[in-house]
Amino acid sequence: MAPMRRLYGRVHIDVDNTFIYTASGLEGLVEVSRTCRFPLHRAARASIGSIMSSLQLYTAWTSELLIPWKKREPESFKSGWDLLVADRGGFVFEPKLGFHADVVEVDFSSMFPMLMLTRNLSAETVLCKCCPNSKLRVPELGYNICEKRRGIVPKTLDLLLKKRFRYKGLISETTDERLRHAYGMRQAALKWILVTCFGYLGYRNARFGRVDAHIAVCAFARESLLKTAKMAQERGFEVIHGIVDSLWLKKLGLTPREVADFSKEVSAAVGVPLNVEGKYRWIVFPPSKVLQSVPVLNRYYGVFETGKVKMRGIEARRGDTPDFIGEAQVEMIKVLANSANLEDFVGRIPTALTVLRKYALLLTSNQVNIDDLVITKRLSKSPWGYSHDVFQAIVARQLDKVGFDISAGKEVRYLIVNARHRSANERVLAAELLTPKTRYDIQKYLDMLVSSAETLLGVFGYSKEKIREEALSGEKQLVLS
Repeated sequence: MAPMRRLYGRVHIDVDNTFIYTASGLEGLVEVSRTCRFPLHRAARASIGSIMSSLQLYTAWTSELLIPWKKREPESFKSGWDLLVADRGGFVFEPKLGFHADVVEVDFSSMFPMLMLTRNLSAETVLCKCCPNSKLRVPELGYNICEKRRGIVPKTLDLLLKKRFRYKGLISETTDERLRHAYGMRQAALKWILVTCFGYLGYRNARFGRVDAHIAVCAFARESLLKTAKMAQERGFEVIHGIVDSLWLKKLGLTPREVADFSKEVSAAVGVPLNVEGKYRWIVFPPSKVLQSVPVLNRYYGVFETGKVKMRGIEARRGDTPDFIGEAQVEMIKVLANSANLEDFVGRIPTALTVLRKYALLLTSNQVNIDDLVITKRLSKSPWGYSHDVFQAIVARQLDKVGFDISAGKEVRYLIVNARHRSANERVLAAELLTPKTRYDIQKYLDMLVSSAETLLGVFGYSKEKIREEALSGEKQLVLS
């Protein structure tokens, strides 16, 4: 990121080097600046952690509390067994592979911030010395939580949560699209701060952070998800997937009223609002491509009853997938979207493979714009720090040789021109070096196209070989061999 330049007498927002402005526009930037007591020009370039820290410092100052110069709350001593029990993160129910109907997705609203607020979790309240016999205890771990004072972190989150929930309420109350957009941007900006507050609690340089408090939040989150799953099973739901703060529940003939009543009961029992994300027309959990019997924790695609498609973890959602491959996969899902049941879904697969064939024909006839085949990767090392000739390393060295400033953490963009060439430098070409005469590697991109189809259909018995046989037979055999 380029260094910040101060233009005195005016507010300067560098739109190419700002997170908050990019994520939530000017409305969100002003909201963050005003709420967190951070100058507008600095908020535009600051990290979320710095913004969160500013609000915590303000909260401490208004509460007349001394502000530590540096972080001074060390992690408590733990034996090997204590560490095994404590350092576990969020709870996950492995997804049940395959096609599912009558499924509803529910998730907790701002789960971690709400737990930190309602359980009084902060650096100075977890394992406090003033309340060793406190009745407030961390599940599984038994850590005591202060009963005499409210922590800095909960005090800080209280304002953020109240403002965000109020903005979300205003969005549903107004019919003015301009206001709806403004409220949406403001609540989105606050959401980013809430998303990072949990991680910041365990950050080694956070002045009001502490690892024990961070661990306590995870313990409460696990307890909340397990309690919700148990309540769901008692009411006849089947848990087909769950991850940290979300559950996918299945029940034949479930009604909206039934789901709404369940959400209310859980919200009251856990102390965190449980929202209904929506009911799926159908949802598919695909297996791992390495082991077909093993599910992937956050990979699925499905269609809500409203017709909205939701995808996670598949090629179309990944940042390193070429636009052409992603578009092909999305179009295949749209063909399957109107399926009413499993039988109908399977019956539409041949039509989806027709879509694949259409995209394959575009590839083999060289009708695809090379810009739509460009791949983006982030460098984990310096251009010359890689021990193997992976594509991003080759591209980084190409750019370094012609004078580009390339280092670890930066993104590189490239086209695969001949993946099997003996010379590593001839296998890919940096996007900045492409010319109108550059040709792409048809076979490699066909393999990627087939792989994206296997992600969708592999759980139904469609291997790469079967997809090639049914969708690509009759194509250029030289390319497909």
